[in-house]
Amino acid sequence: MTDPSPDTFRHDHGDLVDLTLGDFRLLRRLGVGGMAEVYLAEQISLGRSVAVKILRDDAVSGKNNTLLQRFEQEARAAGGLSHPNIVQVYMIGQADDLHYIVQEYVQGQNLSQWVKRNGPPDFLTGLKWMKNAAAALSAASAAGVVHRDIKPENIMLTRGEVAKVTDFGLAQLNDVSEKMNLTQAGTTMGTPWYMSPEQIQGERLSHHTDQYSLGVSCYHMFAGQPPFPGKNSVSVAVQHLKEEAKPLSRHRRDLPEAMCQTIHRMMEKKPEDRFSTPEDLQAALAQLDHAPLNPAMADTSSVWAWLRSSLPSPSKALCAIVACGAIGIGVGQEIFQPDGLRIKDAEFTPEDTAAQQYARALLNPGNPAAWTAVFEKFPQTDEALWARLHLGVHYLTKSPPEPDKSSDTFQRLIQQASLTPTENRDVLFLAYLGRARAAEDQGDGTYRDELVQTVLATDFAAEMSAADLRGPEALQEYRDRLKEDLGI
Repeated sequence: MTDPSPDTFRHDHGDLVDLTLGDFRLLRRLGVGGMAEVYLAEQISLGRSVAVKILRDDAVSGKNNTLLQRFEQEARAAGGLSHPNIVQVYMIGQADDLHYIVQEYVQGQNLSQWVKRNGPPDFLTGLKWMKNAAAALSAASAAGVVHRDIKPENIMLTRGEVAKVTDFGLAQLNDVSEKMNLTQAGTTMGTPWYMSPEQIQGERLSHHTDQYSLGVSCYHMFAGQPPFPGKNSVSVAVQHLKEEAKPLSRHRRDLPEAMCQTIHRMMEKKPEDRFSTPEDLQAALAQLDHAPLNPAMADTSSVWAWLRSSLPSPSKALCAIVACGAIGIGVGQEIFQPDGLRIKDAEFTPEDTAAQQYARALLNPGNPAAWTAVFEKFPQTDEALWARLHLGVHYLTKSPPEPDKSSDTFQRLIQQASLTPTENRDVLFLAYLGRARAAEDQGDGTYRDELVQTVLATDFAAEMSAADLRGPEALQEYRDRLKEDLGI
């Protein structure tokens, strides 16, 4: 099979599937970025899966040969990097005017997707990923390579809970000989949400540049939002140049102060004020292994008081935390474990109240024992209902899913919430959604259809047709899919 022509790529992306580029047969498209389209491919000679990034026409059109030559040279340098925390670049190639990169295929999701699905990670999980990324950048710096585009989307999280930095080489298309055009909604390398001041100003770049961008990415990871969440490139760039970020501790009171100080030092405006070398940064992160959590978080009564202080009223606090899937202050935008990333179970000390036990579970969202402790120790409480809902979603979304356990959990929740259906209408609706989704995953289409037609589409017609649903992302997506099936 011949390589695709440039016209095929420009006008009919679907035709690329099943085409062959040298030793690589494209199987399916994985995604589209600002610089490339990514395909899962098979390396025919070795029978292994790889990722093929095909540079977009608008990324190379109008570029002179010098820039493309520099890209090829630096991409080859990136291909020489061999480190467990770097996505390996195997080769670069060209078919007519089609430029592509072949690299290691990582099964998992990037850090941006993780945070959107699961909310900010706990301290130790986030610290581990920081160490992984810092080790990758240290190896790159030792080889004389500056990434230039570190951001959550370029930090991959494998199914083995390892962070790997990707897109070395691809970032080099950014022409640093000119200052970034701040009047554009974005540049060829994306928006400046994670760019260092010196990169924005078109100055000479070094490992300090990647350190700054990693610091911004880690701030985003822990806070659930970037430090300068402006609406356009100009406002964000100006903030990177002139303004100080809000203290990370205001978003995450549970984080050790030393962690917050480390991230803020990485984000210093002047390169010389950051960690002097990649090794210095790694040493600072190593010292955080046994850093204590903020003393203000040691008492769970303080945790719960902190949570409720940001919500409208005690009676609505619990519902808002769970139904919105976010509390907006750093405990997490969502509290469900992502596919393929499992947090080790731990034992939980009994608390004095349901609120305290629930607060403890909020800080350990990926552990089913945390949620079980709530409804086992305080079975006749509102917290018990919502804890069981979380547990059901946990079993739905973990990797691999456990639909039988999820089905049993949602069924028990339905039975309990049905005792007071008026007061618990919100959780009851979500429980039926979860039960229908679990039945579908179990292959019981008959029971699933019965639930949808006789319960969800009738008793909960208002909730089904509402423009927005405040609840777990997995149930939101399923509700929206049901709406399409029902023609709502």
